[in-house]
Amino acid sequence: MGKKKYKALLEDENVRRWYVNVSRGAEVTADVNLKRLSNFCERVGLNPKDLLKMDDKALKNLILDYITDMELKGYAGSYIYLTIKAIESWLSFNNRELRAHLFSVQLAVSPIKFKFIIT
Repeated sequence: MGKKKYKALLEDENVRRWYVNVSRGAEVTADVNLKRLSNFCERVGLNPKDLLKMDDKALKNLILDYITDMELKGYAGSYIYLTIKAIESWLSFNNRELRAHLFSVQLAVSPIKFKFIIT
């Protein structure tokens, strides 16, 4: 995905606020999170605002289906995990709480499992 494509998300005021807020910690993190949010939205055919409007069950299922799809395509567990962390950051910034059961992503390079709850 070209830089222009994910930078286009910054035209949305709320996405821009989130990006600027994350960049206060580290601009590189903000850039990576923006790219991951953009890639996720493109893959699932939604925009960031659509994620905020989804009910808990639909959002949880969307994320779980995304994880399964990415695992089947051979993406590294760390890539999947960090993409979900970017989505989690976006949701949290918008006071969007998703109550979901614990699930894990297996890292290909390590037997360690990351476990997290989308909140």
